[in-house]
Amino acid sequence: MNERESFLAYMRFQPVDRVPLMDMGVWDETLDRWHHEGLPKWVTHLRHLEDYLRLDRSFNLNWLPINSLIYPYFDPQVLEETETEQIVRDAMGVTYRQRKWHRTIPQFLRFPVETEADYEALLPRLNGCDPGRYPDDFDEDLHWRRQRDEIVGLNYEGMFGFGRGLMGAERWCMAFHDQPQLVRRIIADRVRLAKEVLPRLLATGALDFVQIWEDMAFKTAPLISPRMVREFMLPAYAELVAFLRQGGVSLIMVDSDGHMLDLAPIWLEAGIDGVHPCEMAAGSDPLVVRQRHQRCAIIGGLDKRVLASGREG
Repeated sequence: MNERESFLAYMRFQPVDRVPLMDMGVWDETLDRWHHEGLPKWVTHLRHLEDYLRLDRSFNLNWLPINSLIYPYFDPQVLEETETEQIVRDAMGVTYRQRKWHRTIPQFLRFPVETEADYEALLPRLNGCDPGRYPDDFDEDLHWRRQRDEIVGLNYEGMFGFGRGLMGAERWCMAFHDQPQLVRRIIADRVRLAKEVLPRLLATGALDFVQIWEDMAFKTAPLISPRMVREFMLPAYAELVAFLRQGGVSLIMVDSDGHMLDLAPIWLEAGIDGVHPCEMAAGSDPLVVRQRHQRCAIIGGLDKRVLASGREG
């Protein structure tokens, strides 16, 4: 079996000749440290690391380059700068302070949406029918992906993840209580945009896998209650899943870090196949997930704390 065949069969609970083994990506600073710890100097990218460790090719570095966010992007700008830091407004309209030399989580200062009027002003950038959302070489690129038997996957920011990107985590969570009309509108538009953007891709019959990116849980609990997820998001998830199934997509996963055990049943009820990365440090034990949901597909579940402790930990 090639990598694509073994991955899709494994995720569908079918027999495979081997379990897929892949990494989801590393920071440049991580590779720099590993070089000091014995990693060959020629390993400067995850693709090199995959060759060196004999890993499968990660789908996480190979998503189809279709813009399903805002379009056109904002022009990125450096608003302020010192020797060590910058205040930047990025292509999504988010303003934050970041260090120049080492990648860390930035300090977010402002997001593009605070009010319904802000969202109204953003709507021209949420036109899913704009042909510019597809790269000029899309058909050729897709042809060669299929020739190489690659996993053809799409990363789609979901009902929580997209709103979080527009408003910031704290304001978005509060909006479910303070601005429910705006929340419902953003979630509905997220489904609408998928139905506008994706028909061209689905018509090819090539799309194997859709990841719905959410990142909506913290160490001990979801960022909003399961009741709110069920009330605001479950119908939208179900509508999106039905649309993707009609387009021939056989594998749909939710990507959420954190303690997501209380959210998994809602995603599965919507018709989603499974969850990842099953973050052990947050109590998302894949054994518990599988005991509760026997047909829940799982990626991940490795305890990074054990890995960090080394061979003798």
